[in-house]
Amino acid sequence: MSDLVYAFRRITRAPAFTATAVATLALGIGANAAIFSVVKAVLLQPLPYRDADRLVMVWGKMDKGAVTMLSGPEVRDYSAATRTFANVGVYSDTAANLTGGQDPERVVAAQVSPNLFATLGVRPALGRAFAPSDDPQALANQVVLGFNLWRRRFGGNPEVVGQRILVDGAQVQVLGVMPAGFTLPLDLGNDRPSELWQPLDLRAPEWNGWGNHSLVGVARLRDAVSPAQATMTLRGLEDQWIQDRVGGGWNDSDIVRRAAVPIKDLVLGDVRTGLWLVFGAVAAVLLIACANVANLSLARSDERQREIAVRTAIGASRARIVRQLLIESSLLSALGGAAGVGVALAGLRALTALNPQGIPRVHEAQIDSAVLLVTALLTVVTGVLFGLAPAIELGRADVTTPLRESGRGSTGSGSQRFRDALTMGQMALSIVLLIGAVLLLRTFIELRRIDLGFNPQNALTLRLTLPLGAYERDADAIRIVETLRRRFAELHDVASVGATRLLPLTGTIGDWSITLEGREKRPGENPNGDWQVVTPGYFESMGIRLIRGRFLAETDTENAPIVAVISETMANRYWPSMDAIGQRFSVTNRVPYHWITVVGVVGAVHHNVVTEAPRAEMYVPHAQWGAAGASTRRAMTFVLRTARDPTAVLPDVRAVVRSIDPNLPLSDVQPLDRVAAEALGPARFATWLFAIFAALALCLATIGVYGVLSLLITRRRYEFGIRLALGARPLSIVEMVMTKGLTLVAIGMACGLAAAAALTRVMQSLLYGVTPFDPVTFTVVPTVLGTVALLACVIPAGRAARLDPMITLRDR
Repeated sequence: MSDLVYAFRRITRAPAFTATAVATLALGIGANAAIFSVVKAVLLQPLPYRDADRLVMVWGKMDKGAVTMLSGPEVRDYSAATRTFANVGVYSDTAANLTGGQDPERVVAAQVSPNLFATLGVRPALGRAFAPSDDPQALANQVVLGFNLWRRRFGGNPEVVGQRILVDGAQVQVLGVMPAGFTLPLDLGNDRPSELWQPLDLRAPEWNGWGNHSLVGVARLRDAVSPAQATMTLRGLEDQWIQDRVGGGWNDSDIVRRAAVPIKDLVLGDVRTGLWLVFGAVAAVLLIACANVANLSLARSDERQREIAVRTAIGASRARIVRQLLIESSLLSALGGAAGVGVALAGLRALTALNPQGIPRVHEAQIDSAVLLVTALLTVVTGVLFGLAPAIELGRADVTTPLRESGRGSTGSGSQRFRDALTMGQMALSIVLLIGAVLLLRTFIELRRIDLGFNPQNALTLRLTLPLGAYERDADAIRIVETLRRRFAELHDVASVGATRLLPLTGTIGDWSITLEGREKRPGENPNGDWQVVTPGYFESMGIRLIRGRFLAETDTENAPIVAVISETMANRYWPSMDAIGQRFSVTNRVPYHWITVVGVVGAVHHNVVTEAPRAEMYVPHAQWGAAGASTRRAMTFVLRTARDPTAVLPDVRAVVRSIDPNLPLSDVQPLDRVAAEALGPARFATWLFAIFAALALCLATIGVYGVLSLLITRRRYEFGIRLALGARPLSIVEMVMTKGLTLVAIGMACGLAAAAALTRVMQSLLYGVTPFDPVTFTVVPTVLGTVALLACVIPAGRAARLDPMITLRDR
């Protein structure tokens, strides 16, 4: 207690030192606490499923942009592999309109196989889930609610279980309510996850074909079965499909080769690497902060040598002195840790305000008891880290020298070498962080340069879904979509309007097997294309480039010959040596074929993810999709190209919808440029964080270089005074100081460059358009850092050259 009281008195007598040290530590500790809370929520917290390590996704690649959706027959064959899989569940994304009692609401929904919840190992909080044994007709009229939807729409009333509600205009029974925090695997990184689940019957006719890949597969492995063994089971089934030529023939290629990917690996993907890199960066910032405070403490130790010598002379043991000094450093660290909690809270608010898309459960990050415990441990370690060096130095100091020299004090070469090492370490860590930040920044710039294939400026997007109960006939759905499109086009400042089944960069589009006219299917070949259903005006509203032929026209009605516009990628793939205009294909593989004539070729669009190579796409008119052999789409996203701010027309859009059908809710209302920006959300998030921490490290390292040289001048001012008195030129003093500083900087940068060359390999998966050993980055960063360090050396060097020899010698 006596040491603690004395330590408090000591730090209050030096307010400038205390404020500087506490602020530096608060930044380092607070930033670490904030990032750790994110790491804990995203990486360390278990997924909301029972025995999540036994769950795998049946996936094509570790890339969500790959063709990985499953067809009904595939799922049935996977489910039959009972020696490998205990359960195989599937789901398909959709949406639903909730009406009755309140304003209509559009909610994100999913159709799930009755066994999906059991596969994931999650029971409802209220009621029950779907049962595979339920009658198919009864299943069709049942739903399960998400916890947030239950609280928001139904006030958390438990009596809603068993009641009937209106979903898409039909009466359905609420079977149960899922627990808080439950979400489907691929929804974990979505800003709007599904919160209403409807049963999916794999026995229905639409799931009998091999060409409709629209299902996400989740499987639970049996005990003692590894993901690698499960993948071999999938390989055996796929080989059998190729041999049997099911579905008209399968392509023996990576497109249909799937793997059993651990669910956590797929959900986290590159997010795991990025967050650990950010955590490493913020830990490096804390080390640099500790080095700075250690240098400050070492500077103060010069002033305390006489005090420590007196305490030693009157009987204080070395252990007592070291304890006293460590208590002082721990007290400073505790103050810094307390302030750091405030910094962490503010930093976490700022991080969540950035709303980074694609990072699972980032909004669950909070400063809880676990984070506070880690912060407390970090505070203790930090106090020891920066307090140990001055404690050891003063604890082993010579007793007689400070007393004999009347307080002038000096330190040995060992102490100076330690301070030099701290400075070089700061520079090395700074250059590693700066190189990482610049690589991510260049990646982000390259991503923004990618031609998405459409113009995101001045366009408003919104989604409308026609409930089957109110629009049962296909003709009614076609008519209402066309009516909405025409009424929107009449609004002031609206240049063009179109609608699409799925907007680019908002989800995986899925592919559809096709039959090419006049071309025998070769063994192992499976022609396919990503399918889009659009209206006239879609290409003009999106700003998609026409290469040849024509866009869809108003005359492409349900009674006209079926036509399609295809992407340049599809044209080059299936008609490489001829003009694709006039060629025909079918989305059915049964005779009679519903032939679709190609009337236009448009530029390729990045649809699934920005970095994926454009895929083969076919655009069929909304009015003709049913005639082509599929079901008419009732969920469409409208795109309104405007002459000014696109959000300004939103009130008029709502008025039009209400005038046509007041029970139709709007959803996903946002400008198209926001859609494009959110696709780069994870890259932007990592780049900003790395840049902030690198800038902070650069500032701290620069201050460290300045502090070391300033301390050097203070300690050698008597020597400099004698040199100047004996006729030395001021320039020679500048050279001495500059040589010392630049030597430390050069050695630190060399070590940093070597470390960066090794560590940037870890960033490979986060980079695009730039290599981990990018020569421009490895040249520019040392140049900039060297320039800043040079400025940090110039100021103390100039001060040394301006010393007055008479004053310096008189103050001896």
